[in-house]
Amino acid sequence: MTDWYTAGRLKCREGVTDDIENAPPAFIEMLQGANTGKQLVRL
Repeated sequence: MTDWYTAGRLKCREGVTDDIENAPPAFIEMLQGANTGKQLVRL
């Protein structure tokens, strides 16, 4: 797996939501399974 990571063969999926005001809906969507991978809130 280390070789795959260093070669760029592994991809990380992230859902990014901007601003703290949008954090509650993003959290609810995460609990409902609407996201794929990590759910992040960018401040």
